[in-house]
Amino acid sequence: MLVTNVCPDNADIVICGGGGAGCVIATRLAEARPDLSILLLEQGPDNREATRLQRPLDSLFWLFQKNPYLKWIDCEPEVELGGRQPRIPVGNILGGGTSINTLMYNTPAASDFDDWNQPGWTYKDLEPLIRKSIKFTSPERPGSSPHSEEGIFEVSRGGHSVSYGDAHAKACRLVLGNAVETDNVTTYRNGHCFGRQPKLITVDGKRSNVADAYLHPTKAKNLIVVTGITIDKVDLTGTRATGVSVIGNIQPAAAFGKSERYARTVTANRLVILTCGTLGTPAVLERSGIGSPEVLNSAGVAVRVDLPGVGHDLDDHQLICPMYRAKEGYYEPFDEYARGVRSVKDPIDAQYDKTGKGVAASNGFDFGMKIRPTKQEIESMGPAFTKYWDRIGVNKPDKPLYSNVILPYFYSYRPPPDGKYFCIGGFHNYPASRGSVHISTSDPFALPKATTGFLSRPEDLPVHVWYYKKQREYSRRLPFYQGEEPDSHPRFDAKSPARLRDVNDLNQTDKPVAEDHIIYSAEDDKAIEQYVKENVATAYHSIGTCAMKKRENHGVVDEKLNVYGVNGLKVADLSICPSNIGSNTTSVVLLIAENAADIFLDELKEPLKNQEKVLKAKL
Repeated sequence: MLVTNVCPDNADIVICGGGGAGCVIATRLAEARPDLSILLLEQGPDNREATRLQRPLDSLFWLFQKNPYLKWIDCEPEVELGGRQPRIPVGNILGGGTSINTLMYNTPAASDFDDWNQPGWTYKDLEPLIRKSIKFTSPERPGSSPHSEEGIFEVSRGGHSVSYGDAHAKACRLVLGNAVETDNVTTYRNGHCFGRQPKLITVDGKRSNVADAYLHPTKAKNLIVVTGITIDKVDLTGTRATGVSVIGNIQPAAAFGKSERYARTVTANRLVILTCGTLGTPAVLERSGIGSPEVLNSAGVAVRVDLPGVGHDLDDHQLICPMYRAKEGYYEPFDEYARGVRSVKDPIDAQYDKTGKGVAASNGFDFGMKIRPTKQEIESMGPAFTKYWDRIGVNKPDKPLYSNVILPYFYSYRPPPDGKYFCIGGFHNYPASRGSVHISTSDPFALPKATTGFLSRPEDLPVHVWYYKKQREYSRRLPFYQGEEPDSHPRFDAKSPARLRDVNDLNQTDKPVAEDHIIYSAEDDKAIEQYVKENVATAYHSIGTCAMKKRENHGVVDEKLNVYGVNGLKVADLSICPSNIGSNTTSVVLLIAENAADIFLDELKEPLKNQEKVLKAKL
């Protein structure tokens, strides 16, 4: 394999986007078909240039410190959020999101894939690919998890485990009723549980990313990876994709955008595969003239294929992160590390450099929970939600309505204040609301216009109100709880029983939750709703903008990942998800990519003319 910034002018297969999906697909195709030339194009630099990203804890805090390997899309002002403009990050580096994420590993419900209702994409179809892709020995009893030692992408418990595991379990038992206590919450089968949370960290204490796991170790000589390349559009001859137009840079990839650019047409002899991600793939299609005529005309792009589903139904988990004050000295000094206190950070880093272990070999996300509502709680969320949950989740016990982890530090876009904190980072797994992402110009360097659509459906806001109360009951039962951090909680009336607490007014309890819980008035519920509108944010789990479903239902690709109306063009990334996945997305993008590679390899056995005959029959 060659990694370069010099782009060739042709290849048998051109893969556009070197994120999680692109790295997997390029590696699998190159290794299985040494007779074909494989070209992988990535706008960002080689991830091996960014050594800081290999360090788990240090790279996690870098997310909020002008990380140069991220691009941020500022969404349009959204009425339901009071005119706020949510921000969505996009990885701009080889390995994509796996090179810059928060290192949290989670898995969806098995029924999520069955709900896609697509041949070849059921959980039964995909389960063998979990063992093929993920390398993790689950501590649970044999057979309870599909993970194994067979995979390529490493998942582990990291090089350190925080010291409050017993306290977490005790609080969960008091608040979560019949939830299952487990050593591994990532089994695809349990939607109401609490316990250990694996991490995207290797056994030797480094960040697990797809480029390092798949791409860099390959011996395939027929694979060229080009960094510093921006995909302008897919070139079409009639209804066939014949290549891509790109803009590159003659300087090393890390200097992209700082020197003379060049334009080039890259011919694809067999296939073009788009793996630019949920926010990038729709833009490439639209610049190519594939999309909604209304969007294309507005952007000044000639319509080649009328496909209104492109950029439609942007779906993302809706995140809230209430923060709490913690007792000094109770657990590890994560906050001091984040603030760069030399007397704390230096010895922790020294231990990591020497052994690959310790606090720096962790993200702190050791314990989490997956939560389903009781029948009474479902009814309390109102008729719109009740009807929605009856349809998608009430009879599917593997689906958690909300997932969360406890973060043992202050985690926010705001600079960390003095003191010790913990945060409950949680997200709504199955929101009904949808947004969109579209181009507004044909300029390939212009960021697309996006709208999250958060809270645009009445089913969603009551879920956040329910969850806020649940996580607060959990938090105040932790022995290190010292009250709420006011700026990340609702503004309750000071005389309300739901008022925020401080060290002198803790209302902490070890009693069963049935005997001691906070009472919220209708006014308190309104305060929580306002808080959610002001604070709900992306969980960085964008999916669904090129959905795999019927064309007449705003579908963009079929079950073989063919773009409707075009021969020789595939999409294979998180944009193809046709409905919600109750999980962080790394586990899902690996399955999509592995399945896509198998589909493509099976089709590549056939001569090109036979492939075209089959595709033409579908057009």
